[in-house]
Amino acid sequence: MIKLTQLITCLLLLISPLFAQQRTGRVFEDQNANNQFEQNEKQLAGIVVSDGYDVVKTDNTGTYTLPHNPSARFLFVTIPSGYKATKTHYIPLLAEQKNLDFALTKDAVQQTDFLRFIQITDTETPLYGPWIDNVRNYAQQQKASLIMHTGDICYEPGMLFHAKQVNSELMGRPTYYTVGNHDLVKGEYGEKLFEDLFGPTYYSFDAGPAHFVVTPMPNGDYKPSYTADQIIAWLKKDLATMDRSKPLIFINHDFFAGPDFILEGEKEQIDLMQFNLKAWFYGHWHNNFVFKQKGVYVVCSNAPNKGGIDNSTAQFVVVDIDKQGIKDIKPIYTNLRDHIQLVHPTADQQINTLETLPILVSAYDSERKIQKVAVEISAHETGKRLANVQLSPSGDWLWQAKVPFGKQKGQYDALITIHYENGEQALKRQSFNLAGHAESTMKLQWSAAVNGNIWKTSPLIVGDKLFVATMDDGIGINHSIIALDKRTGKTLWSLPTINSIKHKLRYSDGILLATDVETNVYAIDANTGKILWTKKPSNPSLPTFVSGPALDNGIYYAGLGKRMSAIDIHTGKVLWEGVDPSGGEATPAELSVVDQTLLAGYNWNALCAYDIQTGKLLWKRQEDGLRFRSGGVTAKDGYLYTTGLNGIFKLNLKTGEIAQKSIKTDDFKVMASPKIVEDLLVMPTSTNGIKAYDPQTLEEKWHFSTGEALVYTSPYSSPDQHKLVGTVESSVTEVQGKLFFGASDGYVYMLNKQGKLLSKFNLGAPIFSEITVDGDFIYIADFAGNVSCFKF
Repeated sequence: MIKLTQLITCLLLLISPLFAQQRTGRVFEDQNANNQFEQNEKQLAGIVVSDGYDVVKTDNTGTYTLPHNPSARFLFVTIPSGYKATKTHYIPLLAEQKNLDFALTKDAVQQTDFLRFIQITDTETPLYGPWIDNVRNYAQQQKASLIMHTGDICYEPGMLFHAKQVNSELMGRPTYYTVGNHDLVKGEYGEKLFEDLFGPTYYSFDAGPAHFVVTPMPNGDYKPSYTADQIIAWLKKDLATMDRSKPLIFINHDFFAGPDFILEGEKEQIDLMQFNLKAWFYGHWHNNFVFKQKGVYVVCSNAPNKGGIDNSTAQFVVVDIDKQGIKDIKPIYTNLRDHIQLVHPTADQQINTLETLPILVSAYDSERKIQKVAVEISAHETGKRLANVQLSPSGDWLWQAKVPFGKQKGQYDALITIHYENGEQALKRQSFNLAGHAESTMKLQWSAAVNGNIWKTSPLIVGDKLFVATMDDGIGINHSIIALDKRTGKTLWSLPTINSIKHKLRYSDGILLATDVETNVYAIDANTGKILWTKKPSNPSLPTFVSGPALDNGIYYAGLGKRMSAIDIHTGKVLWEGVDPSGGEATPAELSVVDQTLLAGYNWNALCAYDIQTGKLLWKRQEDGLRFRSGGVTAKDGYLYTTGLNGIFKLNLKTGEIAQKSIKTDDFKVMASPKIVEDLLVMPTSTNGIKAYDPQTLEEKWHFSTGEALVYTSPYSSPDQHKLVGTVESSVTEVQGKLFFGASDGYVYMLNKQGKLLSKFNLGAPIFSEITVDGDFIYIADFAGNVSCFKF
């Protein structure tokens, strides 16, 4: 008997250290949300728990057991659909930590077969801005289940600020973070501060019908302690537990899987396509770029609080997911509340022979979804109501209708009522005057809303046609090339494109040419809209192509770096392809051909000159801020005029040598090129409207300020600094001795050469593209997708 007792004691002594080497806890439904387990609360079986190395499920009592791994710094739970963490989805493995229970509460917002979530990214700020309220209020108004920040919270100040101000408690929705390159900071190891503030750098959770996996940036400003092999090894175990009928949504700060969606380390690799991958969300590039490959949406977004590096619009992304995968992707532009503008009829509208009155309203809100827009028209003097009509949506800003009206001269009031889905309303009253002869200098002839946004694609006039192209930074259903009748705005034909066309169209010999953001080239019969030939890359890749292509003597130049090519427009034959340098960011600067030289910019890299016959690099300049290539060049008398970060430059066309420069306090990170008008060099700015300089001395002659931008596009421009952001992305156009341009405040401006305002017109939406002149008419395309014709 004594021997048996001694044997049992020995066995217990051997087993006890094994138990000590395990981590045990439970996952339970925290019914009163006090983060403490109580006897009447349900313990949840089959829930995945991990320490970043091993992955286990809770047993039928809701209990899990993990082996003790000395390298593990966290335990985290894969929150099941329909739940959210009472406190956090992770537990730091501190020496004093004894309670390893995960408390979950039911999430009334989630649905089994549908999920809405919000992506924000690259906020990089310690400042409180309106975007935070926009995201929070949108999430609550539109029932978004969670908020995902895809990295670059940015250095110690930004990370500390976000941890305090942009968290699950204050945002009212579970708010998750992933590691960006600027979130790897100085410390014991690169991700130490991130872990202290936000928890583990890789983890998973279920929400609605989908399984989410979050992984960190492979490298950054400081070296992380994790490795690709470590993450992939964990990922294999995590995905082995998932229900493969669920869509897999992958979250990282950058896209690096390649066309086959295979993640590779030194020893480990995994094919994500084997796990029903439906989308990869990321940031890093400060671009708005969505493409689809192998049935997978690859979604990059710019920051919600500032303009993008390629002048992309500040935004956050709203994503709808169902059981099949991605149902909708929608960009939401920040800092707009109750934005309402009657675009047509205008304040002084000349009536024609039409018996219907076109109504066009620009309306937008960053937080609330507009359900309907109604306009009531009444006589100004008597108040008698003459019409009351509901408008139909066209794109994400515009609402339109036609009202039977007849030729009724006089002054009228339009009462615009915005009905939001949450039951709130907004009202705005504007007056207009119908007259047989309009007295204004700029007389609106017609407005036509095309279904999609218009970025830098200026109206192109050929004969009796007007060509324009649209873009869609969301799900990708509203991008096309459209032909309108230039006299009436009536659509003649429309051709859907593979992806968004963001810059200029070109034309020669009956052929219309365009290049989309994936570098797909289209040659189109301008009369019929039929495709003559196309050139497609093997697969989409970064950086995007948002530059303006060039056309010279039947040769079309498009693309950048390895994707730049010269193409014969009649045959589609590639004459040369691929040039140096490679690298850099996408740039909205326009390519141009001057004296057998092709000029191209690479943002954060250089301004380059190439031989148009061979593609050989002739010279490049990147000093003194010239490597910041937002805008294009203007040539005159063997010299190039251009801007850099905050300087104006005069370069020798043949050698690239800087003949003259003037470093300013102005910010020139806009898409515009300088305009030379007699003794003026006119240049738009990021924050201060338009400035004119002496082309000989480069000294300032006058300055014209515009209003606050409706949306933010110029790189890093932001309302958070509480300073005027008077951005002008459109180059200046001269018409009969007058200077015309559109601005980000929604106005079209006409100035004299002394910089004095002669006239302005409010289109109610930002204008990024140049004004097109055709005889006595000018044509303008705005970001909302409205094309307007004015008689001058």
